[in-house]
Amino acid sequence: MKNLTRAALCGVMLGLLLASCERDITEPVIHPSPTKPTVADLSFTGQFNISYADSLISFSWSAADFGFSSSITYALQLSPQSDFSSDVATLLTTQKLSGTTKVSDLNNLILSWNREIGKAVTVYYRVSASVSSSVAVLSAAKSRSFTPYESLIDYPMVYVPGSYQGWSPGAANGRLYSYGFNSQYAGIVRLVDGTNPTVEFKITSVPSWSGTNWGGTLTLSGTSYSGTLDPTGGNLRVNAGTYAFVVNVSTLSIALTKTDDWGIIGSAIPPYDWSRDMDMFYNGQRKMWEITSDFRAGEFKFRANDGWSLNYGDNNTDGTLEPGGANIPLASAGNYTIRLDVQKLTYTVKKN
Repeated sequence: MKNLTRAALCGVMLGLLLASCERDITEPVIHPSPTKPTVADLSFTGQFNISYADSLISFSWSAADFGFSSSITYALQLSPQSDFSSDVATLLTTQKLSGTTKVSDLNNLILSWNREIGKAVTVYYRVSASVSSSVAVLSAAKSRSFTPYESLIDYPMVYVPGSYQGWSPGAANGRLYSYGFNSQYAGIVRLVDGTNPTVEFKITSVPSWSGTNWGGTLTLSGTSYSGTLDPTGGNLRVNAGTYAFVVNVSTLSIALTKTDDWGIIGSAIPPYDWSRDMDMFYNGQRKMWEITSDFRAGEFKFRANDGWSLNYGDNNTDGTLEPGGANIPLASAGNYTIRLDVQKLTYTVKKN
């Protein structure tokens, strides 16, 4: 009986000990006032322009201390807002006390905030230190001014010469881009040849007729086309319209999908009476619709397919678009470049 009592007592004590150990393992004691990291001034000795695109900007910070031994993850956060209330981006994560980013990466981030090229932007940066998704501390923020520069990627191209642009390989109107630097090329092309109901074209490998050029036959399904490229084939033919192209020169496949055709209209836009759109041009290298022309002081909006069923304005005059939003003002007459990013629903207006 005594032995049984001792065994039961030992079992209870062992259970309590294991329970205590389990709590120690799963519920670490967090220091009530953890030491936050302190971020240092960033280090960059080059110039913030395209010539230094691959140069490195260095960030460093002191270690955080949560009062117990654990692996700490640091995240470098950037924002154009001093209170980090919006547009917060995590540029890098690491378990080290430093990290780097390329000038080009930071420039692209600033441009993604819809900031104007050539105009200085204050960038705020801080470090978040965490041991779990629910346990983190933030450093105080620091800032540095950068002036974003024009940055275009030289994607490989194939070309779409046709009756809509004078059968001109290499013309700006008729280029497809390999965004993945592989055998697939994409872009949006307005295939409109006056009042002709159909348009003919080919695909060329170089901006002339000296390279490989593909024709073939396209099959219509709804408002989309598909087919196989043939280096000995005749001209490709579609109904007039604006199409998103996907061409693969390895599998010799081609697909065209009817898509929205964008323009601008307004009192600032010829003929200055809201009666007719000016067509924009799709710049595949920028992945944006754009137009450069002379405009009057007045207002304008973006709309698709020469109609009001899909149109965008700007309710806050902040470069962000809203469906059916307010007219966008042009304060003075002049030559402007206006760009529209339909994916991000942002736009820029630059007086030249």
